[in-house]
Amino acid sequence: MGERQPLFDNAKFAAVALVVCAHTWMPLLAYDRTTAAAVLTVAAFSMPLFITLCGYFAQPRPGRPLVDGPRLVGQLAVPYVVFQLLYNVVGMVLERRITPIPLLEPRWLTWFLLSLLVWRLTVPLWTALRHPLPVAVLVAAASGAVDAFPPDLAFGRTVGFLPFFVLGLVLRPEHFALLRRPRVRRWGWPVLATVAAGVWAAAPELLEPGWLEYTDSAAQLHVSFPVWLGVRAALGLVSLVAGAAFLAVLPDRRTRFTALGAASLYVYLLHGLPLKLVQASGIYHARALHHWWTALPLLGGCALALAVVLALPPVVRLLRPLVQPPLGRLLAPQRPQREADPDRTEHQDRTERQDRQALGPV
Repeated sequence: MGERQPLFDNAKFAAVALVVCAHTWMPLLAYDRTTAAAVLTVAAFSMPLFITLCGYFAQPRPGRPLVDGPRLVGQLAVPYVVFQLLYNVVGMVLERRITPIPLLEPRWLTWFLLSLLVWRLTVPLWTALRHPLPVAVLVAAASGAVDAFPPDLAFGRTVGFLPFFVLGLVLRPEHFALLRRPRVRRWGWPVLATVAAGVWAAAPELLEPGWLEYTDSAAQLHVSFPVWLGVRAALGLVSLVAGAAFLAVLPDRRTRFTALGAASLYVYLLHGLPLKLVQASGIYHARALHHWWTALPLLGGCALALAVVLALPPVVRLLRPLVQPPLGRLLAPQRPQREADPDRTEHQDRTERQDRQALGPV
C-alpha cells in the first residue's frame, strides 16, 4: 500500500463536517425556502458521500479478511452499544421521562454504526456477485413497497443507503482520477450551484424529512409506490452528481484540515451530544435565526468549528475510550493473513498499519 492520499482524508472530513452542518440547520427547515434549500442540498449528498467512502475503504485488501471480526466488534458493535446507551440516557434527561432502552432500535446518530455493521458483514455477499450495484439498487427500490419500515436495525436507512455503500465497494482509483481532470474540476461549482437551484425549486415538496433521511416507505409518506420510486431515483441521481462535483472541487493536496479526516467517526458520533443540548436550550427560537442570511452563516460557522474541535488530536485522545473502547484480551488474537514478503519494506508495513488505524470503520 502506498502513501495515504490527501484527497480521501480531505473528503472524509469535508463530508462529515457537512453532515454536522445539516444536522445543525435541520430545525430551521420550515423557516423559509432559501434555508430549506440549503439544508436539503447539503443533506442530499453529504451522508451518501460519507457512506460511499465507507464502502470504498471496506474493499477487500491483501492481508485483511473479508469480515474482520475483531475490528467490527471493537470499532462498530461495542461503540454502538456505548452510544446507544449514552444517547438514550441523555434523551431521557432532556425529555424528563424514563423510557425503555431498545438495543436494536437506534437512537439519534447510532443508526449509522448499526447500518455500517450490517453493510460490512455483507461485504462477502456483494463481492461474490458479478454485478453487485444493480442488485443493491433493486433491493433498495423494492423496500419502498412495504407498509412501514421496521425500527429494528434502522431498516429504512440500512436498505435505502445500501446502494451508496456498494457503490464504494466497486469504485476504483481510476474513477476518482477522472474527477481530478481540470476539465471536470471546472464544472464542479457550476454543477453544485445547479443542484442547489433545483433543490430550491423542489423544496416545498421535499420538506418531509423521510425523503432525505431514508426513513419512510411509500405508504408512510402517503404517496404511491411509483411516485416514491421516482422521487427516490431522482434524489439518488442528485446525490451522485452533487457528491462527484463536491469531490472534484476538493483539494488533493495536504491542507491544515487533512489530518482531521482520520477522526471522521469521532466527529459524527460526538457532535450529537452538544447539538441536542443546544436544541434543548431554546436558541433556535431566537429572532436572529429566523432569517437565512443570519441563521445559515452563524449556525454553519458553529457547526464547522464543532467539527474541527472534535477532530483535534487532543480531543481524540481524550475521547478514544468512549469511541473506541479498549477491549484488550476480550478479543481473540488475529491470525496473520499473509506470509512474510522479503521485498516488503518496513516503511510499507508502517504505512499500512497507520492506514488501518486512521481509517477506522470508514
